[in-house]
Formats: sequence, C-alpha cells, structure tokens
Amino acid sequence: MVLEEIDRLLADWKNKLDLISQNLIDLCGLLTYQRLSGAAGFSPVKLTGISKTKIEPVLEALNELFQHFDLLTQTIDKARSLRASIPRFLGSEPKAQEILQILTATSIQLPAIRTPLAQRELLSAAETIHAITPTQLLVAMAKTFEVVKESVVAVDLIWSDLEPQLDRAEAEIATIQRQGESLGAIDLRELEASRQAIAALRDRIETDPLGTRTSFEDIERLTAKMRSDLDQLVRAQAKLNDGFTHAKVLLKRLIALNQEAIAAFAESQEKITDCADLFPPLPLEYIEAVGQWLQRLESKLKEGLSRPVRVGLENCTTKISEYIAIETKNIAANRRSLQTRQELRGRLDALKAKAIAKGYAEDMQLAKLADQAKQLLYTRPTPLNQAEETVKQYEIMLNSKSKAFG
Repeated sequence: MVLEEIDRLLADWKNKLDLISQNLIDLCGLLTYQRLSGAAGFSPVKLTGISKTKIEPVLEALNELFQHFDLLTQTIDKARSLRASIPRFLGSEPKAQEILQILTATSIQLPAIRTPLAQRELLSAAETIHAITPTQLLVAMAKTFEVVKESVVAVDLIWSDLEPQLDRAEAEIATIQRQGESLGAIDLRELEASRQAIAALRDRIETDPLGTRTSFEDIERLTAKMRSDLDQLVRAQAKLNDGFTHAKVLLKRLIALNQEAIAAFAESQEKITDCADLFPPLPLEYIEAVGQWLQRLESKLKEGLSRPVRVGLENCTTKISEYIAIETKNIAANRRSLQTRQELRGRLDALKAKAIAKGYAEDMQLAKLADQAKQLLYTRPTPLNQAEETVKQYEIMLNSKSKAFG
C-alpha cells in the first residue's frame, strides 16, 4: 500500500513538473520578457520610473523561481530514483519511508539567507537556513509565477497596444486640425501640446511602460475634448450655413415681391384714379442694401468670424422678413382698387341681367345709368369712386322699380 501511494504521488508530481516547465517556457518565450530580461540576444531594457520599481524585483523573482524549480525537480528526481531501486515484488520499508519523507516532509533546503550585521544580535547566526516541503515550495512558486506573469503581461499589453493607440491619436489630432482649419477656428496650442505629449510618451514607452498609461489617458481626454469642441463648431457651422441658405431664399422672395409690388402699384396708378389707399413699393436701394449686407456676412464667415456673423445673420434675416411683410401688405393694398373695379363690373353685369329678367330692358333711365356705369368702369384710368356711385344708383333705381311694379 505504501508503494502504491508513492507511485501515485510520483505520477502527480511528474504531471505538475511538466506543467510548470511548459508555463515557464511560455512565459520566457514572450518577446516582452526577452526584451525586459535581455534574453534571446536582446539587450536588456534600461527601465526607469514606475517600471524600474515594479519590474526589476519581478525579474529577480523569476530567477528565484527557476532556482526553486530546479530544487523541486532535483527533489522529485531523487525520490523517483529511490523508487526505481526498490524491487518489484520485494518490499523495502526503510526506502519507502525515505521516499515518503522526501515527498511529504521538509526535505528541501532553501539557499541560505544572509542576515545584515545591522539586524543581528550577539547570538544571531550570520545566515538563516530554511527547509520546506515540496508542496510548500510549490505553493510559493505558484504565487511568484502569478506576480511575474501579471507584471510581464501588463508590459506586453502596453507595448503591443499603446503604440497603435498613439498612432490613432496622432491621426485623430491631424484630422481635428484639418477640420478645424477648414472652419477657421482651432486652438493650435492644444494640438501642439497633444503632439508633444505623444512624442514624449513614445520615448518613455520603452523604458517606463507602466508609467505611460496615465499619461496616455490624459492625452485621450484632451483629444476627446478637442473633438467635442470641434463637433460643436461643425454643428454650429452647419446651422450657420442653413441660416445663409434660408436668408438667400427669403431675399429671393423679397426681390420677387418687390417686383410684384412695383407692378401692382404702377397698374393701379395707370388704371384707377382717386385711390387713396395706394402704397408705394420699397425703394430698390433697401433691397440692394440687405443683399449687400448678406454678402458681407458671407465674406466675414470665410475669414473665420463665426460668432459675430451669427448675430449679424440673425439681424439680417429679421430685416428681410420685415421687408417681405411690408411688400406683401403693399401688394394686397395696391390690388384692392383693381379688385374693386373687377367686382363692380361683375356686379353691373348681374344687375343688367336682372333688369332684363324683370322686363326693364327698354327703360331709358336704367339704360342711361347702365351705359354711364359701364363707360366709367371701362375707362382708363377708372374714376373708381364715381363708377361705384353710379353702379349703386343703378341698383337703387332697379330695386325701386321692381318694388313699384312687382
């Protein structure tokens, strides 16, 4: 039964040693470890800052881990050799017990640790010697391996990821600069500060990779701020461009309304007399003035004066809208007399038709008034007030005759 237990333990230890060996080989095979330690023909990196403080003890711990692995391997090999010397069918209790002692007791003597003189007492030894079990050594090695692995992997991630991230940050800064210059609004000091910070980080990545992460996060925050500021400018610029487009549409409408107002005013003057409610169109220089105002604002926008242009565009658009309202009112007023004349013509035709229907087609008085009204309504210019009064008299006379003979 003892030999069976020994064989089980030896098999278990063989599996553990194989796993330890493979994991140590994989760790040492990392390019990052080789650069840090100077293995595989690399010159060891001269670490500085946080990386020097954290990585150098880790590299020393890895060297100690290899020493402990050698001690553990030698111990298990010793137990395996003793087991091989025991005959298959003849038991050897003393050897079996010796093997168990090797595998389970404090059989591994660690290298002596020298005690500094300042820490010794009179009866203290110059060196301290510790002996531990294989299992205890394995536990200590596992802890050391985790610390070493985490530190080396942390550096590996930074070396593999940070360079591309810096490349992307530089590209983003270049994009921000191009877009900012196209808008005519950019803080070159912030851009230059970011570029210098990236250049400094590139120099530090090699010697102090663990000390660069915070600095890169600062660069990311600054870049994000510049991007946010630029995005706001882009949105403001788009809104401003929309504002210019809207103002131009309004100006085009104003020009058309002004032409219409001029035509309506001229037609009313030509065709109607005694029009008290005619309104002259806006002077052409008013229209030209707001057009020139809009052109000046566009020129200032190209010079990068976005903020004053925004205020000016609002005022200019308001003025154009005011002029549109005025011209719309003028057109309606100037057409009112023409519409009234047209309504009177229709009203006269309706009254004449009514007269015929009532049998007054031959009535001399009605016929005379109808002729007078028609002559007035179709005379250019039409004396509108006189024509309206004549149509009114015709209607009164027609209604009175209808009542008298109705």
